[in-house]
Amino acid sequence: LFYPASRDPAETASLRVTFLNYYLYSPIEFGRLASEDFNMVIGSMCFVGLYMGYHTGSLFLALLGLMQILLSLPLALFFYTVLRVTWFSQVHILSVFVVLGVGADDIFVFVDAWRQSASMPPPISSSVTSRLTFTQRRATSAVFNTSLTTAIAFFATGVSPIMPLAAFGTYAALAIIMNFLLMVFWWPAVMMVRE
Repeated sequence: LFYPASRDPAETASLRVTFLNYYLYSPIEFGRLASEDFNMVIGSMCFVGLYMGYHTGSLFLALLGLMQILLSLPLALFFYTVLRVTWFSQVHILSVFVVLGVGADDIFVFVDAWRQSASMPPPISSSVTSRLTFTQRRATSAVFNTSLTTAIAFFATGVSPIMPLAAFGTYAALAIIMNFLLMVFWWPAVMMVRE
């Protein structure tokens, strides 16, 4: 019935005004905006899950890949509280998008290395154990480099004097690190269950 003013910028030929006042948002308006954003999160997760299923050729890997990505968020929150960072706002939810992208990429790297291991010479392709060893070494180094640089970039925002920005950067970096650890220690077990 009512269109939120915060989504409707006032424009003229030479002036553009966007309405934003955190103190004037009513709980109803905030709930409406949050539910719209939550729908985008769900839509993004569905798209990433479908694409992971297409790329890996397995609904099982896609679902457990999404589970791995989502598990990195509460693990990051645990270590976030261990670091005694008390600021947590709606901005932190944006880290879902970051972890979805990085986590899906990590899974693609691991699955591609697993596929490559099947076409390697017999010492590597002769057994599942040697294939997994090859895959783990190859994928972990690539995933480590991308995760490390992404985490450092987010940790760099931790020195910002703007508390929401610094806290978001810290939380996003921890989520990337947790995703990396799950990728190294949990994802190989997922691949073996599938085999």
